[in-house]
Amino acid sequence: MERIIVRRGRFLTYELLRRTFGADPTVEIIWDRRRPVDQAPAETLATVGERRGEPPVEWQRLDYLFASGRRPGSGNEPPVS
Repeated sequence: MERIIVRRGRFLTYELLRRTFGADPTVEIIWDRRRPVDQAPAETLATVGERRGEPPVEWQRLDYLFASGRRPGSGNEPPVS
């Protein structure tokens, strides 16, 4: 399954993607669930803030990202030679 993650508050982008891919059962369109670091509870700042890297360029330009739903160890990886 492929996922499209849409930035918070980008309602028109979400709607356009939903209209474009909504009928495709292999595509899931979801909102970004992360909170900005300055809005996160103080006790989580030490763990959450450290793991975040710079967002991809597409995130700023498009307001959404494509992500594969495959997870490591799920058996979907090609064999290692």
